[in-house]
Amino acid sequence: MRTRLLTRVLAVGVVAALAAGCSGGGEPPSTNNGDSGNDGLMASVRLEDEAQPAGSPKSGGRLRIMIRLDANELDPHKMSETSAFVINEQIYESLVQSYRGEIKPAIAESWEQSADGLTITFTLRDNAYFHSGRKVTAADVKYSIERIKDPATRAPRARSYEGITSVEAVDERTAVFTLAKPNAAILTLLSTAASSVVDKSVVDAEGGLNGDVDGGSGPFKLASRVTGQAIKLDKHDRYWESGVPYLDGLDFSFNPDDNARAAAVRSGTVDFLWRPAPEFIDALKRDEALKWYGGSGSLSLHLRLNTSKAPYDDVKVRQAIFLALDRQEILNVANSGFGTALNAGYLPPDRYGALTEPVYGQPDIEKAKTLLTEAGYPDGFEAKLMVIATSAFQVRSAEVEQQQLAKIGIRVTIESVESTIADTRTKSGDFDMYQSGFGLTYDPDERFTASFLANGGLNYGNWSDPEYENLVVQARSELDKDKRAALYQQAEKILAERGPVAMTFLNADYDVVQKDVMGYRGDATPTYRFYRNIWLDR
Repeated sequence: MRTRLLTRVLAVGVVAALAAGCSGGGEPPSTNNGDSGNDGLMASVRLEDEAQPAGSPKSGGRLRIMIRLDANELDPHKMSETSAFVINEQIYESLVQSYRGEIKPAIAESWEQSADGLTITFTLRDNAYFHSGRKVTAADVKYSIERIKDPATRAPRARSYEGITSVEAVDERTAVFTLAKPNAAILTLLSTAASSVVDKSVVDAEGGLNGDVDGGSGPFKLASRVTGQAIKLDKHDRYWESGVPYLDGLDFSFNPDDNARAAAVRSGTVDFLWRPAPEFIDALKRDEALKWYGGSGSLSLHLRLNTSKAPYDDVKVRQAIFLALDRQEILNVANSGFGTALNAGYLPPDRYGALTEPVYGQPDIEKAKTLLTEAGYPDGFEAKLMVIATSAFQVRSAEVEQQQLAKIGIRVTIESVESTIADTRTKSGDFDMYQSGFGLTYDPDERFTASFLANGGLNYGNWSDPEYENLVVQARSELDKDKRAALYQQAEKILAERGPVAMTFLNADYDVVQKDVMGYRGDATPTYRFYRNIWLDR
């Protein structure tokens, strides 16, 4: 049972998300459109058959990419921000990679699974090298997984790895994983950047991987970093995949000003504008000097309530807040209507394991007021809502939520803070409400475990619900696809009705590039590893 065997395991737990489409004249993101079984998402994107062939790839040149914010944490085992994933998927490599729901080899050239599903043997390729020049070994694989599981690392997704009982380095090229139970999500978990295999010698020597420390083996290596301003990556000449990357390097710049970012791509100052602000999307689409890709979403927005403190520890207070929100209005104002209102759980209705019927509809102000009275707050209460100041669409979300909650007597003061402060305060539980969001993950287990299970690294306020936890843990080892989906749907119902977050909307993602940027192969699962295939027709 070699590589293809575990594709069956993947199919049990994951429905492939269709990749973002492209405008006419762009390169097809893939030669394989596939069938994701996800007609709802298909309707929301522009498909590859509108595109024209881009010709043979050319090597050389540097791609200038602009993102809104730099990442606070670039250690792949500790990161939580989307921008960190974008950058680290170029620097780091995992045992396997996921592309549009299909698991493919990466550092591991093949793998075998035992008949009982409890042992997976990975065979590492012989030509994978770290940027330090040292060959990637099974000892590095063992070290990386044990580092993630070590509580001292404080990996946000550590609980997703708790079913891995051991990793044995049999020899330099053989790593054997032993699982406590069969795990339908294991390969998708090991394909993520959070599961990156890191260079043990670099971590030991440098004491960590944040800042300007590079312990990766990916297609690009860290050349320089000016925190908050720029990151330069150079081509890794000893990358295992022949012929890629095509580019000599990637030059990331960061600018929180929505106007400035849109102007930069229109003037040609940057080649690749990552996720422009929603109010600029229509104008950028009309610009004939540019190409756009996108339409599907990967960021699930929510209002986080701190259930470790009153009054948010009272389920009736949380339910009153859930009932008071008009999610469509939040989407319209905050994101110019680009996206999908989330009237149930974390997952949008066209994703695997999602609720297909809404839990909430139009706001029910009278019922919300009744619940607050029953909870002992007939006149409402004062609350503080924290939001990252440089995230304009999240600030707009907070402002709409402030107005909507005022209708049931909750008097909200908005606290606009820097991202580093928000990170510190959420991790320490120093907040009332937090306007935030979580990216969708390859498999529901990764998000549900990290964000909503007790002691999950992203479970700010440490909400705990034994019934919810039992469903999520049970789903992880359920190998019947339909039964697994049903368990997630039950969990989503609990999350929507008594969880720690009021889901608001799923955004719609777009990337905008210059006409001569070729090889875009977007994946809405999401993943950004396809940047190695981008080339410049110059």
